[in-house]
Amino acid sequence: MSTPHIFIAYAPRGAGLRCALAYLAGQRDVYGWFTGPREDGVVAAQYFLVEDFHTMRPAHDHFVDHADLHSPWALDEARRHELARVQETFVREWLFYRGQPHADEQLALYAQAELAAGEVNLRFERIASLYTQQPNWTYYSPGFGRPVLRHLGKRWPLEFRVDFAEAV
Repeated sequence: MSTPHIFIAYAPRGAGLRCALAYLAGQRDVYGWFTGPREDGVVAAQYFLVEDFHTMRPAHDHFVDHADLHSPWALDEARRHELARVQETFVREWLFYRGQPHADEQLALYAQAELAAGEVNLRFERIASLYTQQPNWTYYSPGFGRPVLRHLGKRWPLEFRVDFAEAV
């Protein structure tokens, strides 16, 4: 399995997890998965493909809801399976949902630390990985492409928008 590039945005005194993004980069394309709250507070989770992202051609964006990964769309079947494995591993290692088994233990740690929690959350032990010198605590994995975040942030349904003056 390829190693995904990861971005996390967390508001410790506000909404909690604002964005979790994992993507893979091909020679021409980027494809991945993201989750976080929409403007109405409902959690969104979508897979995406940005065709021709790494070319001089105009990029073409494709988004499908989390449940529709294996429905017919622009991403080929082999990359769909790879993306499913990446997403499952990313969620298992980085995130938890309020209704999952053992979520109460994680939420108790959040409450003890007086940190915000929502429907989808960063595993408490991962909070130490975040850069905390700004209102939105962030994590960028090594090699993460900020142009990918800039591109997606203009198009996704998440309430999170990137402030690039803050994200230097």
